[in-house]
Amino acid sequence: MLKEDNRKLQGEQILLQESCEEARRLCEEAQGKICDLWTKQQQEHQRLEENLQSLRKQKELLTQQRDLAVKLQHHFTVSQMRFENLQQELEQTTAQDESLLQMELLKQKHYVPGNTC
Repeated sequence: MLKEDNRKLQGEQILLQESCEEARRLCEEAQGKICDLWTKQQQEHQRLEENLQSLRKQKELLTQQRDLAVKLQHHFTVSQMRFENLQQELEQTTAQDESLLQMELLKQKHYVPGNTC
């Protein structure tokens, strides 16, 4: 009877060892999958970090371009105002010159040389 119990126990021991080996194999397989997922997650994190850095640079460039556009618009407005002022001054000067020229012509028409004998 003890021999029979011993044989049964040995059979159970073999089954338990096989179960332990299967559990160990499944654990190693699961650990490999977890490591693969972790590696993929790290790679995705790095890719997202690089994209974020690229977006920050793009934002900085857009901000610089916007600031430059505002400065250019200001310079253009100032230049346009200066041009308009110069144009008005030119028109005034031209009008004054024409008026002086007309007065000079009128003087020449009415000028009668006197007898200086």
